[in-house]
Amino acid sequence: MIRRILYLFLVTVLLGGLAGAIGYYAFDFKPKMLATVILGAPQPPETVSAEPARTDTWQTQIAAIGTVTAFQGIDITPQVGGIVTEINFESGQDVKKGQLLVKLDTDTEEADIRSISAELANNQTELQRREGLVSKGVVAITELDALRTKQRVLQATLDRRRAEVAQKFIYTPWNGRVGLRDIAVGSYLAPGQKIAWLQQIDPIYVDFNVTEADYARIKDGQKVTVSLNAYPDQTFTGKIVTTDARLSDINRMILVRAEIDNPDKKLVPGMYANVLVDVGAAEKVVTVPQTAVTYSLYGDNVFVVNATKAKDKDGKDVDELVVERRFVKAGPVRGGRVSIVSGIKDGDKVVTAGQNKIDQGSKVVIDNSIALKLQDTATIQ
Repeated sequence: MIRRILYLFLVTVLLGGLAGAIGYYAFDFKPKMLATVILGAPQPPETVSAEPARTDTWQTQIAAIGTVTAFQGIDITPQVGGIVTEINFESGQDVKKGQLLVKLDTDTEEADIRSISAELANNQTELQRREGLVSKGVVAITELDALRTKQRVLQATLDRRRAEVAQKFIYTPWNGRVGLRDIAVGSYLAPGQKIAWLQQIDPIYVDFNVTEADYARIKDGQKVTVSLNAYPDQTFTGKIVTTDARLSDINRMILVRAEIDNPDKKLVPGMYANVLVDVGAAEKVVTVPQTAVTYSLYGDNVFVVNATKAKDKDGKDVDELVVERRFVKAGPVRGGRVSIVSGIKDGDKVVTAGQNKIDQGSKVVIDNSIALKLQDTATIQ
């Protein structure tokens, strides 16, 4: 009996060891062996798009953010109050200097003018009659002086009433564009109440801030290029006309004003503007396509394609293309290209498409048609 139990125990141990060996081979040794074989096998090169860095001539510029401002602007308001009887403009209309915009009720003033005119005429007649009597010694000279004083008072009163009537005709002081009107015929307009704003927008100003460091490079007459969100495919050019008299105590920046011709009235006050100021002479810079640069918190980098020699399976020398991740210092971006301050030189071939498939030391082949395919895909999306 004891011998049977011992035999059974030995068989169990042997079978357990065999099962463990099979499991180790199937689930540990074999996968590691296959991974080693696969990783050790030569990898096919990845297909990328690439082009050489080049030297371009770029105008030195200062970039800033600005706001479009009217050449001059006012709120049109009356000096005197009254009922609106005429409105001779529409909201958003271009108006000329001297154009009548609004007329207020003048019935009361015109009645006063007629009354004063009649009294003035009567006083003039009486004055002429008394002058004849004074010359004959019938009337005292003091009566004649009183009539002359009254004549001057009546004339002054008449002039004042006429001036009040003139104030009820509201004209444009200069050429410009009116905004939305805030009145209607029949409404009462109080002195100083806004009728509409009037802005002169041709030419128009763009105001922007530059740093204290850039202020020394700003000069009157320098060319300014402005782009706006409203017109993404168009730029507007002008020139600097003046700067503020002092820097801000808060941010140490100074306000600069540029003037831009605006004959089509496309630019309106309040627009957000991206401003580039041409300063100094043009400089030569090394540039690469914008798609070649990868921006990250650890530093901007590009993949550079280098030609190397390798051995094929027969031991012969063959040419291979291997990529190198190179960290660079990127500068301004213009027209889809990035200026590279350091890290790349003219002629270095950089990867412009397919970076997601490669890493340091990856072998590649160049096919620039894939860049066009990626652009087509982006356009469809």
